[in-house]
Amino acid sequence: MTLTDTANTIDTGSYQKDGYLFPIKVLGPDNAIRMRAELEAIEKLQGRPMDKAQCNKSYLLYDWADELVHHPVILDAVEQLIGPDILCLMTNLFTKEAGSSSYVSMHQDAAYWGVDADDVVTAWVALSPATAQSGVMKVEPGSHKSIRTQINTYAKDNLLTRGQEIPEEELEPENQIYMELKPGEMSLHHFKLVHGSDANTTSDRRIGFAIRYVAAKSNVSADNQSALLVRGQNHTSIIMEKRAKDLNPTQRYREHARAMRNLVRSMLLPQKEAGLGERARLFITRQAGVLLTYYRQIKGG
Repeated sequence: MTLTDTANTIDTGSYQKDGYLFPIKVLGPDNAIRMRAELEAIEKLQGRPMDKAQCNKSYLLYDWADELVHHPVILDAVEQLIGPDILCLMTNLFTKEAGSSSYVSMHQDAAYWGVDADDVVTAWVALSPATAQSGVMKVEPGSHKSIRTQINTYAKDNLLTRGQEIPEEELEPENQIYMELKPGEMSLHHFKLVHGSDANTTSDRRIGFAIRYVAAKSNVSADNQSALLVRGQNHTSIIMEKRAKDLNPTQRYREHARAMRNLVRSMLLPQKEAGLGERARLFITRQAGVLLTYYRQIKGG
């Protein structure tokens, strides 16, 4: 575990050994409050929490998310782990309402992202108190050095798209630790690290913004995947996205719809060992998702 007031220098040796670092201060208290307020103002205006599409690649839609994925403290830390050329592959907004039964099963991200590389890191930024009671992320130190079995459960309260989880017999609960964060702090973890989170039993929402960074030289094997260049130069064949601050609201929604279509097509693919039922389910989900992105693109907001 590493505690720093600035991300100018981080413990890369600890990260390589354990697969994670926390807590790292990114935002001051006022800015953390401001970003949460901006997010919740959008929800208030639309009369409901962010939907699944809005929670993915939010940086193509909203200024607060664009600001975070380009934050120099985050990028300085990430650069020390994966190099100076950095792509934002995607983001995921994970909100657990107060008293919610939502959880994230213990899993590894690497199996589903279509990236054949070791230089992929998630920056998980807390916009509310993230504690063991509110359902902060828990990890197994050192688990990023091997790939474990994962089963798709599609469990109702699981926040993961497929409800993917590692069987209990392959887990080490006695070694798991909670990466507790204050608003404005972040953790960093390797995309092969075994991680998950429990339900939120507190009276406040638990809001975490997960930013997935990939070295801009990685082998992105998924067809039609797209990403946003956030630092340096791109050395991959991946499709480049347009930054939100350069677009008007209609253009943002259309760019987001295109990017989400790429994401749905590339990530909702069956594993080689998937049975007929699993393949059919993913095919239907993928086609429905693609159609929804076309609707959003035509609507433009």
